[in-house]
Amino acid sequence: MKFLTIAKFLLVLILPFLLFLLVLNFVGFDSSFYSQKFSEYNVGNISPLHEKVISFIEGKINELPGDFNEREKQHLLDVRNAATISTIVLYILVFLFILLLIASILTLKVNNLITNFIGKILVFGGVLTIALAAILFFLINSDFSSTFESFHSLFFKKGTYVFDPAKEIIVRLYPEQLFMDLGIKISKGVVLMSAIAILLGSFLVFKSKSKKNKNK
Repeated sequence: MKFLTIAKFLLVLILPFLLFLLVLNFVGFDSSFYSQKFSEYNVGNISPLHEKVISFIEGKINELPGDFNEREKQHLLDVRNAATISTIVLYILVFLFILLLIASILTLKVNNLITNFIGKILVFGGVLTIALAAILFFLINSDFSSTFESFHSLFFKKGTYVFDPAKEIIVRLYPEQLFMDLGIKISKGVVLMSAIAILLGSFLVFKSKSKKNKNK
């Protein structure tokens, strides 16, 4: 059926975005990760500012400490807006994924076909996600500065995310190396979740084929 083909294609395409956004939200707000990195990079007595930054980005507070200048505050506001948009996109994708999955299940009706359908989505979507994560990992390790610049230029106006470490505290609080480590951790987390999806999908496909053979 044409609908099932389109639905399968969209579901496979949506899965990588779901996994990336889920891991990004988990790792990006993981306090233990930042505590470890602040200690590793000797951030020192400015590290407590991070909790206020996270609270601001999450929308729990609306004012940033006076330690930041106006340019820094504006950038952190841009980050908060980007985080809000990414959360909205995540919810929309979850809704769309569930909607397409339910519509496909109602179209297929037969349990065996449903199991096979879901299994293939997990396998193909997981493989695609791993491929994208591998590309991200390669870009981070080969030329992080260019990757970092390209990433920022997608979401922020040029010149609004470049700061002077001698004068602006945001660079000392969040050094470039921290973002490199963050990107690597996100890549690894995405690969792990994708591997789980592939294993589960393979199990479902195998189960559907075994059931099909028994019914012959």
